[in-house]
Amino acid sequence: MQSGKVIDGYVNGATVWLDINGNHIKDADEPSTLSKATGNYQLELSETQRACLPYATLYVDVPVGAVDEDTGPVKEAYQMAIAPQFQPISVDQVLNISPLTTAIWDQVRTRLTASDPKLSSCDQLRQNQSLREGMINEIKTVMGDLVRRHNLSEARIHDDFIKSKDTQSYTVAQDIVKGLKAGYAYKQKLHAQYPDASFIRAEVYRGRGSNSYSDVAGVWYRNSSVWRPSGYQNESVVLSEDLSKTLRVLNLRSQTEQAWGSAKLKTTRTGYNFETNVSSFRCVTDEAIEQVKDGITYVLVVDYQDPKREDDPTACLLESRALPSEIGQRQYYANYRVGQVSFTNNLRFDPQQPEHIALKDWFNLKAKSSQLDFNSVISRIAGSGIRFDEEVKLTPFSSWYKRSEDDTGLRITIEKSDIGNWTRSSARADGTQLKECSSDKGKTWGSCGS
Repeated sequence: MQSGKVIDGYVNGATVWLDINGNHIKDADEPSTLSKATGNYQLELSETQRACLPYATLYVDVPVGAVDEDTGPVKEAYQMAIAPQFQPISVDQVLNISPLTTAIWDQVRTRLTASDPKLSSCDQLRQNQSLREGMINEIKTVMGDLVRRHNLSEARIHDDFIKSKDTQSYTVAQDIVKGLKAGYAYKQKLHAQYPDASFIRAEVYRGRGSNSYSDVAGVWYRNSSVWRPSGYQNESVVLSEDLSKTLRVLNLRSQTEQAWGSAKLKTTRTGYNFETNVSSFRCVTDEAIEQVKDGITYVLVVDYQDPKREDDPTACLLESRALPSEIGQRQYYANYRVGQVSFTNNLRFDPQQPEHIALKDWFNLKAKSSQLDFNSVISRIAGSGIRFDEEVKLTPFSSWYKRSEDDTGLRITIEKSDIGNWTRSSARADGTQLKECSSDKGKTWGSCGS
């Protein structure tokens, strides 16, 4: 038996179930139970099901008519969850499921689906170490993001914050559950609109004030994404306080993907407006050729500058919209992995720079797979100094950036660029991050100052 609490306020009458096959649907052979007074649940598990508990997601379906002991009968259905633990779970261990644990799992699902729409079953995760490690790393990353956004430790996120009278966690949870309900309803609408979608997410949240255009304190935002066979599309909007109306569109983006010889062509179109005093939208398009060779993913990106603004951002996303004649930057990317450390390398070139000019034929790429040889570009990228400890060998450049992510233990991320100091972010055991800077190329590390 596995026990815990369903917490928004305490929720009585919600269905708690274990997603053993990883399909996000409560199947008839998967164990389930109803939560009772003070949110308590006890989930009966067979020996085989208990063996799956560390590798499966616990979901809670909160239906209309369930009772939130703080606010009364639930009027909008929503779902909560707690991510797989990937460690032994004793019979007396309590697994609380709340908006805070749900925020973690929702983001993990989103990140994993961006690279692979099919999350894995209990059996797959038990047998495949690389799948487990990938999910564990994502959970660590998302936990760190949640800790930073809301200034809550990992222990407080998993605690019974009602019993402990943790008013900050309770307040955050109320905002999150308000967003969960709105996000759940919008996700159902998108499922009806796009029946061929392999994955849909919809996150609704209140800004906490990080000075980002999409995190102004007190403002409600909705970010949604739809993955379809033809590509994906994202939307970011500002909502009214009651979440019933879209006040302003911030960003619309779509990406289509197609074969391009032995490589891939990804075309990304964006319409955005982060200015409160301007109503029209800027349109941005880029084409990216991507190919894996010898374990390294090589990418050439061609950015187009579109001088024409649009009153409707969807006009920026039309595939019939002609590519602008003016090309902005061209970019190189090289991504690779060594053991548990992943590396990213990015080089950007402005139109007047020699490397940009050397690629003058690389534009309007859709119909040019038989005319252009991407192997020649791969050679240029490979010779540019892509390794993290190499100097950049192609000059002049507009900018360069390199990042390493070491997941041997708790994640350590090191970033450096042409603008100066290196930065290092180290994940701590409690989910918080230690940020340090170095002015001597990583030999010594200290405070980053103000």
